[in-house]
Amino acid sequence: MNQVRIGLVGCGLFGESHLMGFRAVPGAEVAAVYDVDSARAREMARVFSIPRVCDSLGELCSLGELDAVDVVTPEELHLEPVMKAIEHGKHVFVEKPLATDLEHCSRMIRAANGAGRILMVGQLVRFETKAAMLKDEVASGKLGNVVSMHARRNRPKALLERYGRTHPVVENSIHDIDLMLWYTGRPVRRVRGYDRKAIATRHADTFWGIIEFEGGPIGVVETIWLLPKPAGVLLDDAFQLIGDQGIANMALFPGSLSFWRDTGFDIPDIGYDPRVHGAALGALRDELAYFCDCVRGGRMPEIITAVEAKNAVRVAMALMESARLDQDVEIKSWD
Repeated sequence: MNQVRIGLVGCGLFGESHLMGFRAVPGAEVAAVYDVDSARAREMARVFSIPRVCDSLGELCSLGELDAVDVVTPEELHLEPVMKAIEHGKHVFVEKPLATDLEHCSRMIRAANGAGRILMVGQLVRFETKAAMLKDEVASGKLGNVVSMHARRNRPKALLERYGRTHPVVENSIHDIDLMLWYTGRPVRRVRGYDRKAIATRHADTFWGIIEFEGGPIGVVETIWLLPKPAGVLLDDAFQLIGDQGIANMALFPGSLSFWRDTGFDIPDIGYDPRVHGAALGALRDELAYFCDCVRGGRMPEIITAVEAKNAVRVAMALMESARLDQDVEIKSWD
């Protein structure tokens, strides 16, 4: 198989980013799209020259010419499209988090394993260059044993309107939880979460979490959705890892490029999903390319597995429960 033909489910803003990403992947073709908003699906098909707009999820998943289905629906709506795609023999890429319910995670994993299909989850920070280099540094032993980690992943107030449907730990800190699991390779034994609502009306806009790993490492995750618009910062992401033989400091965003204009200050994305010469680059494009390589080569993903993604959801759910109960929560099972 040289060409990987993909059907996209979910044509929102991030679905559009996926279309840009696949366009930049040699040998990838998005051959069909579906969205509950049919006008939006038709518009994306027009912009990206996609030959088929489907009227239903079932129609898309049953297309014999598709090798894979890309699911970019809201976080709580992953189960149905993933299961239907697998039932029709398709490999699946699904955006993070795998689900907002652990049982949904388990059902999808069992279905994919039973059908021998790929189920890859979009934990894209594993494909960010600096984050991947830090993984190699930790694995080399040059930093010694991991002792402590602190992750900051903060967002502007304006994004609350778009992403406030989901708790910030599941929407945002899931990336840092995943990195900590990746870097330590250890299960989590206990968590403590703290959340506050400064201006949010549904979920918290301020969250701190403490994660205790088996064997001693401690991680702290911070996500606060209160950055002021005049700051010109869309993302404020950093990660520090302390080992007993060294320290790593990783500035994920802002990057090293900024624009000062008469209209204000702006810092563009140069790592996750940048545009250069009209094409997508960065971690999102790279993870989609990796998925296509796995489909083409008939091999299961190793950089991120569905079980690892499920464990990140497990920790996120425990942190949310801890904040709700205002007490420590022990994690008693691990995959």
